[in-house]
Amino acid sequence: MLIFERRKKGLPVAPGHNFFFGHLLYLKSMIDRLPRNAHYQYALGDIARKHFFKEGAYYIDLWPVSGLFLAVVSPNVANQIHANQDISMERPSLLPRFFKPICGGPSMFDLREKEWKPWRAIFSKGFSADHVLSLVPGMVDETVVYCETLRSLALKRTMFCLDLMTLRFTIDVIGKTILNAPLGAQRAYNTLADCMMSQVRWHQANAETNPLQYLNLARRAVHWWNGRQMDKYIGDELDKRYNEYKADPESKRTKAVIDLVLQAYLPENAKTRPEKLDPEFRAFAISQIRLFVFVGHDSTSSTICYILHLLATNPNTLAQVRAEHDRVLGTELSAVPSMLKEQPYLTNHLPYTTAVIKEALRLFAPGGCSRAGKPNVDLIDDQGNRCPTKDTMVFTIHTELHRAPAYWNRPDEFVPERWLVESGHELQPTKGAYRAFEIGPRNCVAQGPAV
Repeated sequence: MLIFERRKKGLPVAPGHNFFFGHLLYLKSMIDRLPRNAHYQYALGDIARKHFFKEGAYYIDLWPVSGLFLAVVSPNVANQIHANQDISMERPSLLPRFFKPICGGPSMFDLREKEWKPWRAIFSKGFSADHVLSLVPGMVDETVVYCETLRSLALKRTMFCLDLMTLRFTIDVIGKTILNAPLGAQRAYNTLADCMMSQVRWHQANAETNPLQYLNLARRAVHWWNGRQMDKYIGDELDKRYNEYKADPESKRTKAVIDLVLQAYLPENAKTRPEKLDPEFRAFAISQIRLFVFVGHDSTSSTICYILHLLATNPNTLAQVRAEHDRVLGTELSAVPSMLKEQPYLTNHLPYTTAVIKEALRLFAPGGCSRAGKPNVDLIDDQGNRCPTKDTMVFTIHTELHRAPAYWNRPDEFVPERWLVESGHELQPTKGAYRAFEIGPRNCVAQGPAV
């Protein structure tokens, strides 16, 4: 077995290995120390901090469920990943299985490099800085609804679920930016929003450590039903947009991501246009939209909740955010929505607010990064060990990397000022230690609208 070969060579290998179950039992014992339903990457981070602080990387064997992992918690090792063309572009083979309930099929997140490249080029246009500014008016409309709802609940002085309300808000924003359609999820039931939230609730993020979860027939049934409902909803929107585009390809209306995808599928100079979308293209487009709805609503809504919590518990920071908003946007709150619609570039003039967002993403990283190892690619850990990646999933643990004392000054404190200091300051982040949206060619394509 590979794990024995790596250990024999003196490479960093997690303790507690079992011949029959790999490190599954050991990992479960670490997960059991965490709050209920905590993601297993927190346990991987705890293992790194306890045993591999100096190395910055270690092997852990999740056979027979997933396979061999190389867990990375060092920016030096992580930088080697995105700098190596042989490994930076390739996703591991287990991702399609994990994302199947979410996306319904192959997506940009798990496609192999050859299939991924042309689609990345298409979607990059929809998330470019200039295009994102053109989508600000739609985002503002949904933000107004969100603020009105918050004010109404605050006046009632009763407990409410901020996370659920924020999930619906972010899905409405995604509806405007991706589909150019008002979903109305903040006001009432919406098929796409509610089915995606149900899909996520039923998804088993820690199935890698508990294979019996795959036998849950109720979960399979719910995933199947939600998937059908989402596919129909998105498919109908796609067909609607396609018919509009056929009728008026020169339309100057604000184009959402879905419009740009259709433009790429049917160039403006095409002499003839099919009556209907190609079924294969249509199915793939549906999967991508489902992916954006999932990634956007989950990570963005969680970050908003964390930001509100951090501001509520750090009044001095809150005062500085308010002062910046007063200075840039004025003190008349009712005028702000119209101002942002007319001058969307003002969102780029809020450096302290941006620093607060980045600091929240550092403290509460939305995810990790996985790449498929290659036969001829080795990574050098911080102790100089040459770690082969052959037959290995390389997993960068953002939750640990973002709080590691070796790379951050005051790592567990909320210090937005660290993102505004000059070069050489003690608070300046270590290069490559911040990876909320990852770094390199397969970084998050939608980080612009997310921030």
